[in-house]
Order: sequence, then structure tokens, then C-alpha cells
Amino acid sequence: MDAYWKVVRRTKATTVVIQDKPENILNRLTFFDIDSRPMTKTLSARERRLYLKEIKSDISYFKRSYNRATMFVDISGLNIEESAGKIKAELDAGFK
Repeated sequence: MDAYWKVVRRTKATTVVIQDKPENILNRLTFFDIDSRPMTKTLSARERRLYLKEIKSDISYFKRSYNRATMFVDISGLNIEESAGKIKAELDAGFK
């Protein structure tokens, strides 16, 4: 991650952390078949627990990097259109 952040700093990029609750992230997971086509998959209770554990682990692991971001946008409870609108509004406000 340090090499990544060196490039970001050099380019003076805007970085956005999109935050959501792990349960919401889990509910948005999309699975794909071997030909990269989206597929419907119903997770068992055990699979849900395992995926949720991995999502929480990733959030913890990347937390230090997230703290370096330019801005944070919380999309908890929003659908895809609302999320995109909120992110765009935050970016627009940040450049004024």
C-alpha cells in the first residue's frame, strides 16, 4: 500500500473512501460464473458468517490507509443511485 500512496501523493489525486456497514456490503455481493456472467447464489448461514468475517477483516486491515483519503462518504442504507448521487455531491462540494 505504501507504493500506491506514493503515486497518489505525486499525482495529487482525490481519494474517496466509500463507507458502509459490513452487512450492507455483504448484501451487495455479486457472484460470477466461470464465463464472468453474474449468477444468483443463495448463501447459507455459515457462508454469510464467513463472508461477513472477511469483510470486517478487510475493513480493519485497510483502516490505516483509509485515514489518508481526501474525503469520506457514508452510503449506509442507500441504493446504487442514491449512493452515486451522494458521492457526486460530496465531490462537487469538495471542489468548490
